[in-house]
Amino acid sequence: MNLREFTETVDRETKEMSREELQLLVHSLVRKTPENAREEFLDLLGRAREKETEDGKNPHDISVLAREKDRKEIHEQIIRLEKKFYEIGEGILSLRADGYEDYSSGYWEPDWIYEYEDPDGIGEVFEQTDNLIQRCVNDGFYEEAVKLFDLAVEAEVCADDDADGTIMLGLQDLVEEDIASVDCGRLIACGLYAVYQNTEPDQRAQKLYEYLGNPFFKGTRLEAILSVGREELKEQELFWKSWIQLLTDQSGDTAGTYLKEAVLFQCTEEEMIEAAHKAAALHPGLYLSVIKKLAEHDAVRALDTGKTALKEIDEKYKIRGSVALAAAEAALKTGDRKQAEQCWLEAFRSDTTAVNYLRIAAECEEPEQYREQLMQTIHSCQTFSEDGDSANGNRRNRFESYQEIKRNFVDDRERFLLCFLSGDFDAAMEQCAKVTKGLGWSGHVIKCGIPLFLLLLLQNGTLASGCRAQLRTVIFEMGFRQKDYEAGLDKEPVSQEKSAGNEDADIFEEAFARWKARQILSEDQAEKYLVQLTRLIHMRVKAIVSGQYRNHYNSVAALAAALGEVKESRGELSAKERILLDYRAEFPRHSAFHEALRTYGMPNKKKR
Repeated sequence: MNLREFTETVDRETKEMSREELQLLVHSLVRKTPENAREEFLDLLGRAREKETEDGKNPHDISVLAREKDRKEIHEQIIRLEKKFYEIGEGILSLRADGYEDYSSGYWEPDWIYEYEDPDGIGEVFEQTDNLIQRCVNDGFYEEAVKLFDLAVEAEVCADDDADGTIMLGLQDLVEEDIASVDCGRLIACGLYAVYQNTEPDQRAQKLYEYLGNPFFKGTRLEAILSVGREELKEQELFWKSWIQLLTDQSGDTAGTYLKEAVLFQCTEEEMIEAAHKAAALHPGLYLSVIKKLAEHDAVRALDTGKTALKEIDEKYKIRGSVALAAAEAALKTGDRKQAEQCWLEAFRSDTTAVNYLRIAAECEEPEQYREQLMQTIHSCQTFSEDGDSANGNRRNRFESYQEIKRNFVDDRERFLLCFLSGDFDAAMEQCAKVTKGLGWSGHVIKCGIPLFLLLLLQNGTLASGCRAQLRTVIFEMGFRQKDYEAGLDKEPVSQEKSAGNEDADIFEEAFARWKARQILSEDQAEKYLVQLTRLIHMRVKAIVSGQYRNHYNSVAALAAALGEVKESRGELSAKERILLDYRAEFPRHSAFHEALRTYGMPNKKKR
């Protein structure tokens, strides 16, 4: 239940309560109020007793004369602080910086560290400004609070370093370096509250958006400003409507993030769906949030909304794949597995990844019926471009993130994985066989290709140490994660308490086994692939051990062991032992390599 629904419900219920019932409610709240919140509770209680007189003056407020005295005192403080900030901006007041290299994270990758001194008391200037902003907000001097807030947020402090010249620091930097003790979250809440109260109703949305575009405000939630000041925000209903409309028309992830917050925080279900419909072109991610929200208590409505979203969101956006998976979960909650499978297919169409393909191949009851559509998607998807948006005539502001409308591109590795998983093994092996050297495999498809073929050719279901290592390699190279695979499957997430740390491997092993059971591989193909694997693995082992690349001894020992395990599973007796002993004999002086071979099962005896 969002704040709007909660507030309206409480107002409706308390309106019908008697004096005695209200007293009992207050008494119950008092008993549950923690000690650190009791002063605030009493303050709220005092305000609730205040009543406006006929001339609009509150008899419990300080007198007009006292208020003017406060205003004068605040203005004097502002003039003093404005002078200080002018001197900071001109470099008259500055910090001292001393930089040095820190090798604690490794000799070859030192970090450059700065230590600062504050002889001019700049940190204290920011702390005094923060305190005065809070005072202004508490006493209702919003114009003055905004002026101070702007000074603090926009200020840049010079730090002089003899070696590197001048370094510029903002308020967040000063806090992180322990130069100023300021709670930035509280300061932002107070400042935005004052901005809201000091701005005309029809300009509030635009004004706040201008502030929130500053990186300093990253992660700020507008909910935080609702309970900061002494009085409730004015014309909230009008603000939220104009705020949602403004964000709907703004592109970029910043607008998208605040749009989701506003819609989920303020709107009814009907309003949420309507807002997602209006924002589908620029902020398709809103549909995803709305579907998940609806699915908490109404799977049927979530599914219907998901179907609508899939029609309205452009197929080329990856976010549509996530929307499809959310709709699939809702479909499974309603018992409509056929619809869920269609959603998995739509997820693959918009987010063409090996994980999304494997889900269809392993989880669908009859995956072959979708083969033509899957192959069509693979053949039509565009190759990855570093400047994808620009290449498609869609240049954007380089300072703004546009992850929400990230396009569906595949790179060479992903295309290879899809080639393999779709059963085109000859083409996949051809790519691996093109490699002519045993070094320089990082970033090449062979790094994942050889382990995949070893797992494919293994004929028993039990993974020994060598093939188990290949499974881990595939998971890493594919970027496989349990939570990604199980998206759209309506499975309860594993809690951290119950997690054993190897869930990714377990889930992938099960899914790969189901996929493998549906593959048809002739003996001639298997023998041909084994010949190629034997050649490629030997080339790799020889290059690594001869070059004494000790960090890779373990990985090539695992490849040799896995090759032996595969051959044994296909009827060649003692193949693993023979292969490992052969390599020990070929490299008799490499004791570290021998140790790696023993890790994967080489016996402690010399080869005859």
